[in-house]
Amino acid sequence: MVAKERVGSFLRVNRWLIVSLAALAAALYLSTQYLQTLLANPSASSTAVPETTLVVARTAIPAYSVVTASELMTERLPTADLPSGALTQIASAVGQWTTEAIQPGVAVVASDVFQPKSANILAARIQPGDMAVDLPLSATSVVDGMVEPGDTVSLFATISEKNGQQATEDFLNGIKVLAVNGSFTPAAQPTIGQNLTLILALPPDQIAQLLFMQQKSPIEAVLDAPNAKTAVPKPFDTSQWQQPTS
Repeated sequence: MVAKERVGSFLRVNRWLIVSLAALAAALYLSTQYLQTLLANPSASSTAVPETTLVVARTAIPAYSVVTASELMTERLPTADLPSGALTQIASAVGQWTTEAIQPGVAVVASDVFQPKSANILAARIQPGDMAVDLPLSATSVVDGMVEPGDTVSLFATISEKNGQQATEDFLNGIKVLAVNGSFTPAAQPTIGQNLTLILALPPDQIAQLLFMQQKSPIEAVLDAPNAKTAVPKPFDTSQWQQPTS
């Protein structure tokens, strides 16, 4: 009887302690179960963060150089942290030219590279072996000043033939006009009646012909028809050129 009274007295006095111990035991049990669940399924520990592949420089890439695949690699980065304009595929950078030097480990963005054939860069539009040269002409010598970039022209000059007779013949033909007055695109305003400076790309020997002809005779640029097949001009030597006539 005394023992029962002591037990009852202990329970009454320590009932909150017992409740707390029971709650602690329950919490420990639940925590153990939760940890076991996480270990069995790690992805349940947090929400997956979306990631995206981006292109970075594997090695230092000089400015104004062609990008090669060996200079690049890919890394994964949270999508929210991607730099603006970041390239996500190596193929989109290979063959492009750099606008500035790119250091190793730095992400390659769209503004870092360019495609020469579509860029406003003269040197990139010249075929290997050719050179660019200016040809200033008056409006009366270039189809009333209406020639545009992308047109094809033939050049005529007055020469002295072997028999001493004067003749006006084409000495260069089928020449693509790269730019007009420094622009690669057609003029926004009409150029009728205006003098034009054509930028042409020619092999060195043809440039020599053109420069020599500029000293000896007025030049006339005529506009070729689309897909024109003009005969190759006869070769001229320096003995056939005459001084400019009035």
